[in-house]
Amino acid sequence: MKMDITPDNWPDHYWNYLAQLEVHAIDKNHHALKPWDELAEKCMNLAIKAPFLKGKETGIKSLKLAAAFLKRVMSDFRGVWLFINWGYPYQAACVASSLYENALVVNCISGRDDLAEEILADENGDVPWKPQRLSKMAAQRDLFGEIKNNPPSDKDFEQAWKLCYHNYKLLCKMKHPTLQQIKDETSHATNKQGQFAVIPLPDTRESSVGLKQMIMVIAISKLFSAAKCFAQSSNCSDDDEFHQEFYNFAAEVYSDLKNHISTSGIGLSLIHISEPTRLLSI
Repeated sequence: MKMDITPDNWPDHYWNYLAQLEVHAIDKNHHALKPWDELAEKCMNLAIKAPFLKGKETGIKSLKLAAAFLKRVMSDFRGVWLFINWGYPYQAACVASSLYENALVVNCISGRDDLAEEILADENGDVPWKPQRLSKMAAQRDLFGEIKNNPPSDKDFEQAWKLCYHNYKLLCKMKHPTLQQIKDETSHATNKQGQFAVIPLPDTRESSVGLKQMIMVIAISKLFSAAKCFAQSSNCSDDDEFHQEFYNFAAEVYSDLKNHISTSGIGLSLIHISEPTRLLSI
């Protein structure tokens, strides 16, 4: 028997009512995020295709380990997308911070058996590099196609790794307890008297679209970067038809991502994304 929700009994029925609110949020957020839906799908498809490339280095230890981390990146990416559409941008940021770190690991160890061995040799199974070190290694890989023992003294490199580290810290700040994110988290559940309800509530405000787009930019760009580095490390021949198809698709995703950033109002300065031109040169 269905019971009506009243001011007295609503706490006992809010769990099921919340599911209805989330369905409504999906409908409303889909309209605001519709331009990103196709790009998110394309980027996921690109990542799925990367492990199927057959090159000279396919099957080496580092790529086998990187494939496991890439799988985690893809799962996190799907989680970010679902949270954003359900109306939980800060929860999406929490998952995105995991995506970010795992993507950096893929960037760093793909094609580097020595670095993969450092992870495998850790007695606790931990990645042995701190986020700042990972950011520097990943920036080298993105800019130069390789990680050198001595980081270059280069203006572009300095900007790239600092931006990479900045975006990671940004996601972590949204994950950790701060007054800034709590103020925003409670504001969409505030009534006319300035009181907020202490309940989970999907965020469907127009003012939160920018935050959701920013998280999507970071998530898509890191998944793209991880898929690109994994593909590079397979060391496919330039005349391989499937490799050529993958490269063309990567170039399309890259172009779409740049266009989405430029039209979102977020600005290209938020994130560094390197063009996939080296795919054919390895």
